[in-house]
Amino acid sequence: MDTTKEKIILSPAQSAALFDLLSHHNVYSEIRDFRIPGSLKYYGPPFQVEKDKPSTSPALQGLVSKFLLNLPGLKDVPEEFWKVQLYDIIEGLEEANLSESYDKGVVGTRKTVATAISALIEYPVRGTSGGFSKVQDPDQKYDLCKAEDLSKAFRNLMDASIYGTALDDLIAKTAQTDNLAHHEPLIQAAHEFVLVNIASFMHYALILSPKGQYLLKLVGNVNRLVPYLVIRQTLKIGNVATMISAMMKVVLAKMSVSTITNWIGLTSGEDQGMNLMQQIISTVLHWDNRELESRASKIESDKTNSLSKDQLRCLKDYANKSREEQEEIRRSSQQNSISIVISILASSSLPTDISEPTHALALEYLNAQLSIRDRKQLIQSLCHSSPDHVTTTIRVAVSAYEPVIRNVHNAVDLSDTVSDFESFLADMLKISRIQDETAVPTVGDFVTLLKKHQYSCHKFLHQVCKNGKELTGWYLDWAKQAAAHFRRQTDHSDAKVRDAGDLTEPLNDLFSKLSAEQQSRIFPILDQQIKYIDEMHTSSHRRLEAVLSSPPSKNPTIAKIIASSGNSRASSRSSSPAPSERGTQNPKISSTGPSSDPGPGAYLSRWQDLLDNTPITPLSASGKVEKASGKNVVKGSTKDVDGETLIEAPKGKTGAEKVRERVSGEGSVSGKPDVRYVVEAMGKDFRALLAARGVYW
Repeated sequence: MDTTKEKIILSPAQSAALFDLLSHHNVYSEIRDFRIPGSLKYYGPPFQVEKDKPSTSPALQGLVSKFLLNLPGLKDVPEEFWKVQLYDIIEGLEEANLSESYDKGVVGTRKTVATAISALIEYPVRGTSGGFSKVQDPDQKYDLCKAEDLSKAFRNLMDASIYGTALDDLIAKTAQTDNLAHHEPLIQAAHEFVLVNIASFMHYALILSPKGQYLLKLVGNVNRLVPYLVIRQTLKIGNVATMISAMMKVVLAKMSVSTITNWIGLTSGEDQGMNLMQQIISTVLHWDNRELESRASKIESDKTNSLSKDQLRCLKDYANKSREEQEEIRRSSQQNSISIVISILASSSLPTDISEPTHALALEYLNAQLSIRDRKQLIQSLCHSSPDHVTTTIRVAVSAYEPVIRNVHNAVDLSDTVSDFESFLADMLKISRIQDETAVPTVGDFVTLLKKHQYSCHKFLHQVCKNGKELTGWYLDWAKQAAAHFRRQTDHSDAKVRDAGDLTEPLNDLFSKLSAEQQSRIFPILDQQIKYIDEMHTSSHRRLEAVLSSPPSKNPTIAKIIASSGNSRASSRSSSPAPSERGTQNPKISSTGPSSDPGPGAYLSRWQDLLDNTPITPLSASGKVEKASGKNVVKGSTKDVDGETLIEAPKGKTGAEKVRERVSGEGSVSGKPDVRYVVEAMGKDFRALLAARGVYW
């Protein structure tokens, strides 16, 4: 009897869909692994290396090896930079056992940032693993007002950079002019495509994301503490060695910063021996903790609060429990369909029969205590660790980058560059701050903001290419090496055929090892994924068309900022500390206004997918595990550290729901398929495949 199993072959489109969903989940899984101490033990270069032993984080390690370890300047740092300084910093953050969004009942800031990073870097992971197919497109005519032409230009530029001489041509032209209009139509159209997508990402992160306004506040707080005037004056020093020495004193000084902030009233107390960056981190996080502690104290002293002192102490102590104890309590919450608050109280044999208002107060108190501990741990790990690896890392990096700094200093007016950046940041902070429902920034506003300041970037690049030939040569060589990683090794590379590229055959081999039952269950999921990807890109294209045809902002506040001179300089320092500043409270995004519309970019859908699948504790004493996409979770996630709502979601559908509809395709017939079965069946083997292909040590 012949027991030979006939090999089932996936169609090219099914292979592409399988590659897409496996890489999407694997990249975020690798990022999530950094929560657990020991993640770097078998990471591979540049950290711990065991000969012929594959990396446990192959996707991330591959990007580091291909694009960072050979970067000019960074390639010259000693081994200790990676294996001692950075290794210990990362280990310290892992051992800090920072809180989970599940326990807080809201989507945290770290979750928002981590999912955004994952959604972006999965693209180069797929590009370097499967390769970029050659584009056969002789038509070089581009209309900057047509979405189809901009998308085509970006793909053609990628093709010319990977398989042609576009990088050499671009550098040569940039050395000749700082005027974008003097470049080839291909460059102009691709530039427009990239600019609109950057604006879309900024709008999504700062306006549509529940944590957007809090992230904006953090950026603003940091910006207020940066001594731009001192930095600009230091960069004007003509002698490079003297300039570097002076900047090191500014950045690494451990006395003057606290003295200054104490003097102007931003902080109080003795100097804690922190450099400038550490002082900024510590100050900003202390501002948050001041609000959080006040919020927790109000709950403790609230006369209507029926929580006993023992119950409050139990919730407070949970923040300091070990990782294992917290995971056990979290597991009990999920298995028994009870909230994390009830699970914590039950673990200490305390009364769990509390009313829903009391439960909501207890969850808010737990959130505050976890947030306080997180910030204290970050301050301890980054600012008060011994030995001070952060300061050592800066010294080592500056030493390695001295040739780069020397060339840039000779080629560009760095003081002017810092002024340009300060001006851009000031305008961004003003535009992004939501005041009321009539003054909500659109993607078009961010496009206009970037266009207002784009000349600063063009001028910098022109000066570097014109005056820093040696430096330009270093980075051009690096860029060519980076582009080469996207070349396909397989013979068939027709752009019209969508497949998994170089991973098409390996993925088919993995699929053929599954049982017939597993294969039959996966086939329809892949077909749904194909439709979902098509709809996702079609929707992104429609949103690009909408942005290109959108009229200028009619809001006078935003219009005034955009219309102001691009060379205007913001003041180098604010006269008042950040926590006291707040715009109109509880601004509401209009459910029908343009503010609810996201910009182009399929990565927005991937980002929202990762956020949506974040498990959150039941918000009532008992119930099923919530998802981050839930209306009440989104509402709670918009709150500031003091408990005030930074932005109020519209009635009806939440902002996340409206974003999800537009990002994934309005009128979608297939919707986002549930791919958990595929990930469970093939996820580990897919990571092992990437790891085996990535070993070069």
